[in-house]
Amino acid sequence: MNVLQIITGNGAPPGHVARAWLIAWLGLSWMLLHLYSGFYGSPNAMLFRTLHLGVAMALVFLYMPTGGKRERQPLPFVLIDILLFAGCLWTSVYFFIFYDTWEFRRGDMQLLDYATGILCIFLTLETSRRAFGWSMVWVCLVFVVHALLSNHFPAPFNTAPASFERLIRTLFLGDEGIYGAAVSVMAQFVVLFVLFGTLLSMTGGGAFFTRIAFALFGHRTGGPAKAAVVSSGLLGTLSGSAISNVITCGTFTIPLMKRLGYKPAFAGGVEAAAGNGGPIMPPVMGAVAFMMAEFLNVSYAAVCVAAAIPAVLYYLVIFVTVHYEAKKLGLNAVDKKLLPRAWDIMKRQGYLLLPLVLIIVTLSLGYSILFVSIIVIAATFVISLLQKKHRMTPYRLVDSLEQTVQSIVGLCATAGAAGIIIGSVFATGLTFAVAQFTVDMAAGQIWIVLVLVAFLSFIMGLGMPPTAIYITLVATVIPILVKAGISPMAAHLFAFYYGNAANITPPVALSAYVAAPLAGASPNETGWQATRLGAGTFLLPFLFIYAPGLVFEGPLYMTVYVSLMAAMGLSAFALAMTGYFFGPMPVWQRVALFASAGLLIVPEYATNIPGFTLFAVTAAANWLAAKKMPATQVDRPPVVSMAAPPPPKPPLRLAPTAIGRAWNRFLAARVNKELVLPPAASPTGTLDNLNEALMHEEEGVGGPNEVTPRTLWLSWGVVVLAALAMEYLGDTYFHAREPLWWVAAIAGIAGVSLLLFARIWAAGRLVPADEHAPASTVAAAAAAEG
Repeated sequence: MNVLQIITGNGAPPGHVARAWLIAWLGLSWMLLHLYSGFYGSPNAMLFRTLHLGVAMALVFLYMPTGGKRERQPLPFVLIDILLFAGCLWTSVYFFIFYDTWEFRRGDMQLLDYATGILCIFLTLETSRRAFGWSMVWVCLVFVVHALLSNHFPAPFNTAPASFERLIRTLFLGDEGIYGAAVSVMAQFVVLFVLFGTLLSMTGGGAFFTRIAFALFGHRTGGPAKAAVVSSGLLGTLSGSAISNVITCGTFTIPLMKRLGYKPAFAGGVEAAAGNGGPIMPPVMGAVAFMMAEFLNVSYAAVCVAAAIPAVLYYLVIFVTVHYEAKKLGLNAVDKKLLPRAWDIMKRQGYLLLPLVLIIVTLSLGYSILFVSIIVIAATFVISLLQKKHRMTPYRLVDSLEQTVQSIVGLCATAGAAGIIIGSVFATGLTFAVAQFTVDMAAGQIWIVLVLVAFLSFIMGLGMPPTAIYITLVATVIPILVKAGISPMAAHLFAFYYGNAANITPPVALSAYVAAPLAGASPNETGWQATRLGAGTFLLPFLFIYAPGLVFEGPLYMTVYVSLMAAMGLSAFALAMTGYFFGPMPVWQRVALFASAGLLIVPEYATNIPGFTLFAVTAAANWLAAKKMPATQVDRPPVVSMAAPPPPKPPLRLAPTAIGRAWNRFLAARVNKELVLPPAASPTGTLDNLNEALMHEEEGVGGPNEVTPRTLWLSWGVVVLAALAMEYLGDTYFHAREPLWWVAAIAGIAGVSLLLFARIWAAGRLVPADEHAPASTVAAAAAAEG
């Protein structure tokens, strides 16, 4: 239940309602501040970052109080949260009070500076822990301890230690610490892009991607599995979250895969592997794309282009595998009569693709990512008015802003924690020492460096969200690759792919742990199936190094050639893993295809020609053998059971007690930490009512039919007044050099937020009209209000 529903009267305890009011007002002010800064800018980057992070951390403590979500919080817990909340706000106020002198304070820190710096570090770690668990906290503490005691560590970690003063100065007052690049990117770009994704999801974007995927692929061999792959890839372009992808698509696709005869673990593995492609699929990549552009000092469009072909190849491996797995098992496809027509869906909701097209066009024209984010938010708002059931209303607009706040503040805190890692490494020069040591030990053998970095990246990715994985790798292993002479773009993608692979590989396979309850399978078995399906994660990164054309480095013809050879090589690998092509494959054919895959993915004519030949010979031999087999041996009878009962809708959150052992309980808790928000709505149904389930649309809370026309127009009037007030503030304080004037603008934004929210709250308190009530009843209610 969201904040607005708590406030608009559901019998919640008074303490919950009061906290919900504070969350709504502060969160709405925070979002309006980001929109304001996106349009008009801010006078000082550091002031904006400190305000962004301070309020985000305060909101984390409101969303995740010390006493949990119990109805009555013990007084000591309430006092603790009040102190922590006030401390978060003080870390921002501090920079505004000492704006004229804080640069000088870096050279002469006073007691107040030390106290505020220590407080800021503690709050950053605590909010990161509440949002995503202990993993990030322990990593940060290890690096902090190393920074202070690095002279006691063995080589290559033995460096000159940082003094306590220098470490606090670096982490708190410097641009390399908490308020460094990670928080800067979150504040400038990521918040706005997450708002765009939330708006598009509320407009029906998530369900649209599922519908179009089933319409195009549901009636083909292995239909639901292919639809899961395609819909997860499409959703990944927006969410960049593996767990969100698995939940959103898996609640619909996994039961259907099981109905068609896929084993439960394989069905869960398909969705886990497909969902795990979200963080590597442009344009969002779980906020990693924005940070990668910042750290590489390249355009955001360059990162998206470089990451595009590898992401498509990753999904290609899964797609080929599920196709031939279905042929191997002789599974039926879904009857085309049960599915909607793709053209009908496009006519009905094809406009939802316009924001994605707009992103591609504006980036191609060279516009800045900040401008692009504002444009696509505006475009999504406009198209949200086109369909009545998903039409944007003031209530839904505020709800979208609040959902964005709830889903992003934890990541903002994690970005601050990642700054602790970067600042600690910077304070001791650890990166240079480790990189030099590794390159010297490899003695010119680049493959040794790659294997070592792949292993370290995988270990550092265990149990952490994509943003934290990437920033940790930036501070640790990526410099090793750059020192070894590898191009920066390839180095960053190489390490991140292996860090992200930990999400599907046991024992810490978070995507598999989410998919397993949906499939009714063992988490470990689901993880191993996902690992087999997502094998492209382990093969592709080496192509970034040995075939840089794959990331658009070098002439265009090499990019085309390398991409084709990689596609063929990865397809050969998928066939060998499946053991089926035109018919069952004996051992020698599988071994031959493994060899063919190895020869094809090496970007040399001397290996590609024999690799292609070996592939062709193996395919011909398998085809001839399949022709000689009886039909019943080649195409096994279908195993689909149309009489199977519809599966129950699984819970969104994993129950630690249902998994059992301590390690699994830890993983379940880690998954629950990431599931801050319920995922976007996705269709639910069975094979027997598939078309109805796909095309059914819930109107949702806050639709235009739930309030009387007068209330709706009054609310829109308040929204317009709020927009005009923002415009006035922007014109008045545009590029103001004096931060006190910007403080006045912030105060104005908070006032606008309070006015806007109070009006929407009043609208939300109206009892929603019964959907079965006759139109005259609604008309009578409108007349009574008038």
